[in-house]
Amino acid sequence: MPDERMLTCMYAIVDYSAKRLNMKPLYPVTYKDIAAIVETTCKERLIFDRQAVIEYGAALDVLNETFTLLPCRFGTFLQDEKAVLQVLREHYVFYKKKLEELRDKQEFGLKILSEKSIQVHSENNKKQSKDGKEYLLQKFYEYREDEEQKQVNQKVVDVIHEELQKLSSMSVKNAEISGHVVFSGNYLVGKKAESFFCSKVEALQRMYPELKFLLTGPWPPYNFVAEKS
Repeated sequence: MPDERMLTCMYAIVDYSAKRLNMKPLYPVTYKDIAAIVETTCKERLIFDRQAVIEYGAALDVLNETFTLLPCRFGTFLQDEKAVLQVLREHYVFYKKKLEELRDKQEFGLKILSEKSIQVHSENNKKQSKDGKEYLLQKFYEYREDEEQKQVNQKVVDVIHEELQKLSSMSVKNAEISGHVVFSGNYLVGKKAESFFCSKVEALQRMYPELKFLLTGPWPPYNFVAEKS
């Protein structure tokens, strides 16, 4: 009789045809030539805090060094191994196709901040308005400056994104940006091209010193596992 206090946590789907796992307490549930890397845990241990997220991410980083993988969302729990096996059966064709698509590739994330925008806002915040009319004029000029700067930034980041797309297999441009962030995107890059990709980002940073580039990675391909619509 199954222990109702236990659940199976899924970490990733991996190509399991060549290499084997030695990473206890994680273990594989296999189906044909793929596997779900899982851990069996009791419900009482399911604490969704920052430390748990860090440990989950660290495990995926280690798996990423050995396998081509499809990382699962943090907190993906199934009732037991039988349920995991059912998922592998039902989605086998998609998993195989996606694993082949991601083979020998990793993800990089890039955020670009406008240093000029930060400086302008900082200077404007120091200004003191003497009356209502001056305050409204100041706000109008700030708004116009912001809009003009946004247009300039957009043209620049479009060029940057286009250059980095040439070096990546796939890319995701995030629509939701806020504050001084003028661009946020993710790139799927072949492992053999990682150094060249990073060098290209450094070269673009030198070309556009008014912007600040924040490059992260390589990561497991978190943003490239979903099925294309």
